[in-house]
Amino acid sequence: MKDSELGTQTEFEVVRIKKDGKETLNVAVATEVPCTIDVNGSELATQMCTPSHLREFAIGFLFTSGMIRRADDIKSFSCDQMRWKIEIQTKKEIDFALLGKRLYTSGCGKGVMYSGVIELASRHPIESNFTVTNDFLNQCMKWLVTCSPLYKATSGVHTVAISFGKSLPQFYIDDIGRHNAVDKVIGHCLLENLDFSESVLLCTGRISSEILHKVKRCGIPIILSRGVPTHQTVLMATDMGICVVGFARGGSFTVYTHHNRVSFNNSAL
Repeated sequence: MKDSELGTQTEFEVVRIKKDGKETLNVAVATEVPCTIDVNGSELATQMCTPSHLREFAIGFLFTSGMIRRADDIKSFSCDQMRWKIEIQTKKEIDFALLGKRLYTSGCGKGVMYSGVIELASRHPIESNFTVTNDFLNQCMKWLVTCSPLYKATSGVHTVAISFGKSLPQFYIDDIGRHNAVDKVIGHCLLENLDFSESVLLCTGRISSEILHKVKRCGIPIILSRGVPTHQTVLMATDMGICVVGFARGGSFTVYTHHNRVSFNNSAL
């Protein structure tokens, strides 16, 4: 996965204070840039993000915002890394008035969603017979929290991945923003034309309702996170047919919704 020339981390000289004194050392800090997305000549949004996987980011953001249905709906893509501006042309014109109001998401990076997409996402629940075991979910979380060199170096990013067909993920993506990381991973999957129907989204951060809507847009039946959901996420996930698993740490986790999607081994009972 090729990063931009700026890089995903920047080194600074700092002073670390300890009980027994202080020391000067160099530390890695996660890089953050303001990335503007321009669609068909109209400025759509500016997101603070990690400067990597920007094509995936744009595709995932447009998909989860309801502007495209697949990756090949995009006619052209360019990214000016001097101005951090992404310019996209779509094959069909987009009526931005139909997208609804901009809603600024909670937490990392000041993400943006659109109220029209949120309303549409709530209409039809996911119907799925896809199930996983507690051992598999624990294996996935153990893999996720150890896979990222950028997190190990900076402790300043969220990591997101998707498991397909009850196998450990084949890729992951980091970003300073939870929402951005989810969009980037979704964009990657759209470019690979992957089927979300038997998949698990893995993430390290809080499961907010905006993350849930992105997952619902894809038809992903299970979310697994080291973090916890908000109350809106629990309420909405119940109606949307999404199994939310959170607080996955140390070999245990909490299943908040649709408990039937997780089967338990006798050794764990």
